[in-house]
Amino acid sequence: MATNGRTGVIAWVEVSLAAAATAGLLALLITAGRLGPLARQIPPELFYKALVGHVTFSLVVWLLSCSTAVALHRSSTRLTIPSLYLVLLGFGGLLAGLALPGRPVVVDYLPYVASPIYAVSSGLVALGTLAALAPCLRTETRDPSAHGARSLALAYIGSLVAEAVGLGRVGAANPQAALWGAGHALQFVYVTALTLAWHALAEAGYGIPPADGPAVRSAYTLSALLSFLPALLYLAPDPSDLPRWTLTNAVLGGCLSIPTLLHLSVLLPRIRKASPGSGGSAERTALGWSVGLYLLGGILAPIGAAQTLRITAHYHAMLVGGVTTAFMGMVYRMLEENGYRVLPRAGRAQLTLFGSGAALTVVALLVAAGSGMPRKAYLVGPHPWTLPLTLLAAAGVLSSGGGGWFLISAWRTLSRGAPEPAAVPALLREI
Repeated sequence: MATNGRTGVIAWVEVSLAAAATAGLLALLITAGRLGPLARQIPPELFYKALVGHVTFSLVVWLLSCSTAVALHRSSTRLTIPSLYLVLLGFGGLLAGLALPGRPVVVDYLPYVASPIYAVSSGLVALGTLAALAPCLRTETRDPSAHGARSLALAYIGSLVAEAVGLGRVGAANPQAALWGAGHALQFVYVTALTLAWHALAEAGYGIPPADGPAVRSAYTLSALLSFLPALLYLAPDPSDLPRWTLTNAVLGGCLSIPTLLHLSVLLPRIRKASPGSGGSAERTALGWSVGLYLLGGILAPIGAAQTLRITAHYHAMLVGGVTTAFMGMVYRMLEENGYRVLPRAGRAQLTLFGSGAALTVVALLVAAGSGMPRKAYLVGPHPWTLPLTLLAAAGVLSSGGGGWFLISAWRTLSRGAPEPAAVPALLREI
């Protein structure tokens, strides 16, 4: 893969690492708020702000910035400098919005703090991401990866359209319904980035040439087209009921799985015929955990269980597990292809630790759902959920250990610098 715009890719990797670190710290605060004596030391507003921040920085900023890095990397597209300024300003503003007074609003997909600074900062991140992805729309290469990057950029536009139409048709008075469409459309962005990552990891880990053909190109195109479906659903007579339309949510979930299954139908047979070489062990480990956890999340896709922890188990398997492990592997891959020295054995161990924690988290959430433990709840006083919370704590230790190891390893790799031209952080090189 060519490395045009290498500093742009690394700049977005650095943003994604900062987002993952922020989300991890907030996750520790959320876990403390559910454990014994510590829970009474954390007030409800702080707990819910930490929950909003964790979801924002993990399921939005981390995934979106990593998706952007993958798209730029696979399409060899250069970064536009203003986009980086906008995202960095938005990143800082989101942190300020969490610290300053404001009411946390916990809704699915896109929770937020009801304050002007949080709203403006979210807009800056969205605008900066759009500016970074816009050049992917203009690439002229016929490479299938560039076609995937174009589809990712279109899917992101679909999510912005869904948010605008949702707010226009439903209004801020019903944020659960107003942001429902944007949350669903963003999943098509992440799925497109995920499949781009799968192909890259397979190429590096198994030495196979880039996959091309009607199935691959159709899958990328389908992801882009389907991302506009949530916006169209707001044209229904009463769009405020969309989150409660069980069949519609199930159909959207099915639409999300079609492109990924098309990619896997091409990718898995090629992997079975390949002979893994001596290199790429971290890439093979990332690919294995990612595909396994993503398929597990698809099996767990809940129908009619939107208010239970089963849906939390579902998206933890698919997004926190499947997508994140693929993105961790891609961070190692992007660093190495941009001249940084990566330790593959350490990467393999780190990915196994994190993947095990993600799998145990899914098990713990299913046990908690079966025990009647409420979702998005601030627990105070005695409660009967000792086993689920013990499992969640153990899963948290594994996931935090794997995630912390990943962040430290990536930052140490960046701090050592690339062989050329100089060991200067990419953000500073861009600015």
